[in-house]
Amino acid sequence: MKVTIVCAFDTYFDRVKLIKKYYEEKGWEVLVMTSSFSHRKKAHIDSDLADIQIQTHPYQKNLSIDRLYNHYDFANKVKKELEQIQPDCIYCLIPCNSLCKTMSEYKKEHKCELIFDVIDLWPETMPISHFKSHFPFTLWKNMRDNYILDADWIYCECDLFKEKLHLNDCEKASTLYWSKEQMPLESNVQLSSDKIDFCYLGSINNIIDIPFIVSFLKECSLYKKVRLHIIGNGEMKQELIDECMKNGINVIDYKEVYDSHSKQEIFDQCHYALNVMKPSVVVGLTMKSLDYLCGSLPLINTIQKDTYNLVETNQLGYNVDSFNMKQVALNVCNETIEENKQKRNNCKETYLSHFTYESFKKSMDERYE
Repeated sequence: MKVTIVCAFDTYFDRVKLIKKYYEEKGWEVLVMTSSFSHRKKAHIDSDLADIQIQTHPYQKNLSIDRLYNHYDFANKVKKELEQIQPDCIYCLIPCNSLCKTMSEYKKEHKCELIFDVIDLWPETMPISHFKSHFPFTLWKNMRDNYILDADWIYCECDLFKEKLHLNDCEKASTLYWSKEQMPLESNVQLSSDKIDFCYLGSINNIIDIPFIVSFLKECSLYKKVRLHIIGNGEMKQELIDECMKNGINVIDYKEVYDSHSKQEIFDQCHYALNVMKPSVVVGLTMKSLDYLCGSLPLINTIQKDTYNLVETNQLGYNVDSFNMKQVALNVCNETIEENKQKRNNCKETYLSHFTYESFKKSMDERYE
């Protein structure tokens, strides 16, 4: 059997690696097709993961005609490449939404299995709540919705996406969580009783709720000294740092840290992780959440549905909103180190049971049983 994995964005490469590993273990011939343009860096990339890299039109702004043309260009060039490859199975990560149309067309013209893997919802996950119901965003959305059911199977990255796509009762749809091959490292927890330390990991961009983060940290500062550890960059990072400093919250900026042991050392100094996005962003689970859980770091969470339920059920920290912020801040600051360590153990156990490659493989196997 010959499977071609199609992925437009380098931000999804970790998932592509797991998919590739899974099919290779099944003895399938695997070919990976990606874009030569990095969505993260906004520049050309050469990927060791890709067997075929599609040259596409560059763009600089996430909300732009150039970006939409990049997606259109990629989707059409992929279809032409598939004409030459003739795979038995196409495993296509969505977005970009235009791939739903071109892959559906290819399937109708050729005898092959088509799998869509919905990793993100565009435009739903974008913080543009006043515009999502207007052109051209409706066209963008419909390009996915009008063709997605043409697939033989549909994976969704979280239960929330399955719900938003009205696939809860669809017999050929299932949830396939983000997973990581990394196993939890040994931790040496060094928490202070005199102050409260929080960690933010990842890009600080326009979907991060900076005012909410600052308000929550300020509320905690009424009870203890507060320190924020930042691992990562992003166009909004300086704004977050400035607002924290303005409100008496100390900040340690590590910039980008890729070494797992170095990240674990930072996690071990922090009481909680900030897993906070704007309410308008439609997302149920993030890779950031997995990094926190893998590092045994409890969550201060605003992510809905999947993550919310895990936090509640498995006692992984606190789900927080504007209504309970004051009470959560008080609870966090009054918590003993032993209570925090119990939550850390819960985070580790949840990661091991839901988000490792073995969990990923088990979910994939159910498709073929």
